[in-house]
Amino acid sequence: MTFRTRLILAFAAVAVLPLALFGWRVRAEMQTRLEEEGSRRVGALASTIESELRAERDRVRSRVQQLGSDLAADNRFRLARLGGAESGWLLDWAGNAMRLAGLASLTLHDSAGRVLSSGQFRNDYGRAAPFVPQALRNRRDSLSLARVRTAEGERSVLAVVDSFAILGHRYFLVGGTAFDSMAIAGIGTDPEVRAALVDNAQLPDLVAARIPVLMIDESTERVESGVVAIVRDPAPARELTRRVDRWFVIVLGLALLIAVGIAVIVANALARPITELAEKTERVDLDRLDVTFDTDRDDEIGGLSRLLGAMTSRLRAGAARLRESERRAAVGDLARQVTHDIKNGLAPIRHAIRHFGQTVDQNPEQLADVYRARRGTMESSVVYLEDLARNYAKLSPASGPAGVELNRLIAELAQGAARDGVVIRTESMTPEPMLRADPISVRRILENLVGNAVDAAAPAGQVVLRVRPGSPGEVAIEIVDSGAGMTPEELKRAFDDFFTTKPHGTGLGLSVVRRLVSDLGGSLAVETTVGKGTTFRVELPTA
Repeated sequence: MTFRTRLILAFAAVAVLPLALFGWRVRAEMQTRLEEEGSRRVGALASTIESELRAERDRVRSRVQQLGSDLAADNRFRLARLGGAESGWLLDWAGNAMRLAGLASLTLHDSAGRVLSSGQFRNDYGRAAPFVPQALRNRRDSLSLARVRTAEGERSVLAVVDSFAILGHRYFLVGGTAFDSMAIAGIGTDPEVRAALVDNAQLPDLVAARIPVLMIDESTERVESGVVAIVRDPAPARELTRRVDRWFVIVLGLALLIAVGIAVIVANALARPITELAEKTERVDLDRLDVTFDTDRDDEIGGLSRLLGAMTSRLRAGAARLRESERRAAVGDLARQVTHDIKNGLAPIRHAIRHFGQTVDQNPEQLADVYRARRGTMESSVVYLEDLARNYAKLSPASGPAGVELNRLIAELAQGAARDGVVIRTESMTPEPMLRADPISVRRILENLVGNAVDAAAPAGQVVLRVRPGSPGEVAIEIVDSGAGMTPEELKRAFDDFFTTKPHGTGLGLSVVRRLVSDLGGSLAVETTVGKGTTFRVELPTA
């Protein structure tokens, strides 16, 4: 995983995880608050409904008691019970009293339960109906709902019972106000919390609270347990939760995009200088120590650049000391080699001179014949020493830097290295590059490489001298031959001092080339394939 990827993931985690945790806790707290608020509203509505019901029951009871007291004191009622002319008045009394008292039902029963007067159903007179009064008397403290007969059908009322005695008989008044689910629903004003009157068998699933009531059915003469069910509608809370979740996902996505965007920007800002440092560091080796790490940054990357620059300076100084040590060792070896080669070249001459001296002393008349016999040996020895001097002249030190016209130099080298059977081809670069290097050093580098290429391509091969752009601020010179190439072992030792595969080579040409390229601040690379040839690539700084 790259540094850029790690940084992006870190930014995403830092942005998303706290926000996700915050959102999760906000959602949980919101749901808790919604539940608490819903419970409070349900409790408030339940308390309101129960209070209203009990207050209404007490009001009905007070009115029924007052009607009973008034009826007990009314002589018309006594006359009607004694069989007088007020029987018609008693038949209509409940209806008139019900309307005046604001009740929905009012029934007068005698001690046997027969209906003496009915406000909601006038024709009910004389019917035996003791069930409702008896049921109410047994449950005076309960909230009781009675279903009573009317001319239009049955009606549900919040009912109470009261009794009074007159002429030695007890009478019962059953009165009530209209009570059904519509009346209950009108008590509360909260659209999310509603109440309904149901029996226990019909309880809805989402009952939040319940108020117990008795349900007295006159027609079936059954008393059942019922409830006023408080139901909370979960849809608004769910919709609110969905909206919060939707906005949370949107905010989380935006936060993630912003975090990734910032991470990419920061990663690019950090990765770019690091990549540049890596590219510069990759170019550093003992043959390429001219890489600079100059920077004006004052952060950690600037500190790293300065450390790398200091390291390169130390390597440069160490490489210079190493080259000096190598040079001294090479000079010592070269001195021994020169001594040996000169001795080898002078030995035939010394033998010839000694022979001349002996001939002069012993047979002077044969001196001409001996000279003619020894002349070829002496001349060949002189030629050998001249060739040896030319080879060792290539090891002379470099002069100061100057400009080099590379295309012209390549053309001269190609013309001077021409040999029968070897084709030398050049590829120039436009515009002509100028090298910031010592002309003698560049010529020595290219003469060695071109000469080696021509020797490798002989007797009927091809050599290509190519100039092309190199790394930024540099130009590349490629010397390609179609020779036999080098084996891995030969390539490994190609730049070692005194290693050669040519019968008359010194083994110092490529060693000198490597040193000169390093001194000029360039780089040297070689590619070779056995049976196909070799390519030397030299990169040198331009002017």
